[in-house]
Amino acid sequence: MTRDYSLYTPPIQRMVDQLAFWIDNQVEGATIYGPSRYGKSSAVDHWVQTLLSERFQNTLPMVVWSHTDAGGANSVGRFYASLLHASKHPLAKATRSPLSRQHMLLERWYSLARRGGGRFLILIIDEAQGMTQREWLWLVELHSLLEKENLRLCVFSIASLQFFDEPMALAMVGGAHVAARFMLSSERFHGIAGLDELACVMAGYDEGTEWPAQSGLSFTAGVATQAWAAGFRLESHVQALHAALVAGIPPNYPGPLEFPMKTIAHCCRHILLRIAGGADWRDVTSPESLSQIVTESGHRQLLALVTATAHLVRRSANSNKS
Repeated sequence: MTRDYSLYTPPIQRMVDQLAFWIDNQVEGATIYGPSRYGKSSAVDHWVQTLLSERFQNTLPMVVWSHTDAGGANSVGRFYASLLHASKHPLAKATRSPLSRQHMLLERWYSLARRGGGRFLILIIDEAQGMTQREWLWLVELHSLLEKENLRLCVFSIASLQFFDEPMALAMVGGAHVAARFMLSSERFHGIAGLDELACVMAGYDEGTEWPAQSGLSFTAGVATQAWAAGFRLESHVQALHAALVAGIPPNYPGPLEFPMKTIAHCCRHILLRIAGGADWRDVTSPESLSQIVTESGHRQLLALVTATAHLVRRSANSNKS
């Protein structure tokens, strides 16, 4: 109802598996990249720390920083203040000199690492494509200072790059030494591909979720109560929704056949709320209705934007080479 929820999906699990592989192999930095609205931020905000902690059977020392573009106001003091806020430092908003903020940040990170029982800390930078060269260089300095204290900082960048972009271009914004430290490895974040993965997402509304809280009811049962009692299950309509999503792909779309989580969540939410409003679930899930729902989600426009952005990046890169 409020959109304040996140469903577990196969792409999220693949992301966690890849991060765990990099942690096991003591990689200092790497990049997860993929188009906007595919579910990367939701994975970071709601799932990564919990699933990694379960995997390693320990609470991993982790800081998640959602980078924002400060524009002309960008400064080293603001940079440290943002990281202090992401690290949940109680004095993150206090007025301090840049050097004092740096010391506060380092002490905070030492403390987090010690709580984790080890000598390493994970920093996840969401929206890393907006990082400036100066910010990367400031991060290199922090990395070096921690290294002198035998504390290893693992930097994982989450970037909104298209399927066709070269992740190394993001690293080169900060220079070769930034790439060498933080971005020698990369992995693409995938959309929802195939009937099985779409069925997994739609089944998440039918089971494994709860609304209202403490009710024991899933999202489908809690929102579309009468339809649920009559046998309606969202997962039962996976083939029809998949067909509508495929039909909504723009002409000449060169990307892989996988869909943004934003589109799927919009469609499932729309279906449930229409049924909750009194519409017959058979009418709402008809091929014509699902086609209209997919169209209204902006599905075609989003995929067209992914394609257009990739073409612009390619042309710009080729122009720079020439």
